[in-house]
Amino acid sequence: MPEDKRSRRIMSEINITPFTDVVLVLLIIFMVVTPLIFQNNVKITLPSAKSRETREQPVKIVVQVAESGDYYVNDNRFAFTNNADMSRLASLLASLRTPESTVIVRGDKNCRYDLIMRVVDFARTANFKRVLLAGQESRKQ
Repeated sequence: MPEDKRSRRIMSEINITPFTDVVLVLLIIFMVVTPLIFQNNVKITLPSAKSRETREQPVKIVVQVAESGDYYVNDNRFAFTNNADMSRLASLLASLRTPESTVIVRGDKNCRYDLIMRVVDFARTANFKRVLLAGQESRKQ
């Protein structure tokens, strides 16, 4: 008889595996449904017009920074060590600025960080609203 009591011992642990499965399924359902709830449900029909407004694309000024420290803007070379070239670069950026223009800085991955920051400073001084740093998409192998 003592063996029967031992074999009938009450299990005091809860198996949470089914609970975890249910929670994960509910999480997936909420992740899928939530974007659908917050979509704009107002249906409108826009009027048509015979004339179209063509908007000019904003000017994109690409400044390339070589590993040697030289700057290139529209195939014009500016030397890092020459202060006259630095003032020419700043005045060129200021002359190319339009209200919607953007400066894109493409720096060599081996160049010094302060060279890229100098271009960003010149662009900010010339009152450019958008200064972007270009990168290259990494390839998965």
